[in-house]
Amino acid sequence: MANDSSQRLKSTLTCAMFDSRALCVICGASAIGRNFDAYTCLSCKAFFRRNAYNDHIRFTCRVAGSCEITVLTRRHCSACRLNKCFKQGMKKELIRSLVAIKQATSGMMINRYYRESQSPRMTTMDFLISDNESVLSSDDWNLLTNIQNAYNEYCIKQFLTSHERIPLIITTQPYRSRIKLQRLVDLTKKYLMIIVSFMKRILEFNSCTGSDYEYIRNNLHTTILINISELIKCNVLKSIPWEYDRCLFESVLTENILQQLEEHLHIYETFSSYDSIIIKLYLIILAFSSRTYPLVKKDNYHSTDFYPFPKRLVLAQNYYITLLWKYVIYRLGTYNTIIYSVRFIQHFLRQQILNADIFDVINNRDDHGQLVRLFQSEINDL
Repeated sequence: MANDSSQRLKSTLTCAMFDSRALCVICGASAIGRNFDAYTCLSCKAFFRRNAYNDHIRFTCRVAGSCEITVLTRRHCSACRLNKCFKQGMKKELIRSLVAIKQATSGMMINRYYRESQSPRMTTMDFLISDNESVLSSDDWNLLTNIQNAYNEYCIKQFLTSHERIPLIITTQPYRSRIKLQRLVDLTKKYLMIIVSFMKRILEFNSCTGSDYEYIRNNLHTTILINISELIKCNVLKSIPWEYDRCLFESVLTENILQQLEEHLHIYETFSSYDSIIIKLYLIILAFSSRTYPLVKKDNYHSTDFYPFPKRLVLAQNYYITLLWKYVIYRLGTYNTIIYSVRFIQHFLRQQILNADIFDVINNRDDHGQLVRLFQSEINDL
């Protein structure tokens, strides 16, 4: 009986990891779920949210409204794409207004966070099954609780308070001010600052000094996308960061790179059952890696490309890797832990290639180095 239930759990988890057959009814891409009463991909969901209420913008089709909407052609004709959204049953009444979204991502969410923080806080010890006490020690569970609390305090709380300085939505400002390069730098800084704050706190757990941060600071750029997926999963972030600044991001990073970023983000959100502890441990392990950023394309590498890494950080990373392994086995079992870990590492390596492309685009941009200097002045001091 126990073996049957174990096999069913294993089958369910494996299917959840590998099987995603639902297709977007608009363009045919992989669907992320039911959005505005129709199964759609992330791109079509964002397109409908942006344009369903834009009565002041009238799209026109150049071929009498008969365009075929596919993954490859969905950006060619906005008129036919929007018309197909309505024909497939998408309802604009289900979209919250920009005012409601802004409230939800600022004051309302801050109030909810403080309200929840006043209630008795659950710890990971509350979820410990007595039969599994030998897998994770009391010290392990205490550290997991401290990591969770540190993330709430130094990442989520600071992200919510940053809305006053760097708002998520600035649609009330003139169009030209919304496509300035400074806006892109500000948003990047917004998501990087909270990771920096969280990791500095984690370094304190391991009695590390301020100089140790210098060894990991460049690694933190590679964790931005993973952390964004975590913010979305825990409902702190309601939309992708560039949803309301798409023209700006496309003008700098190109439409193709932006689409790849959305695909990577979707995979991080959906390729496994959600567990808030697992992603936070991965964030720490990647930050404590000897070198994950920047991944610069070279024909040949030299030993000087990889600076020496302090032994205490290597030992700290080894401990977090062991803790992650023990915890994921506790949550998923050995078989699914192997599948989960391999898939995560494979996907992260693919993201590294995309990071290299973004690095090249920014550094080879034909603006006389303006964007590079902006990033250096605003972000390099974090």
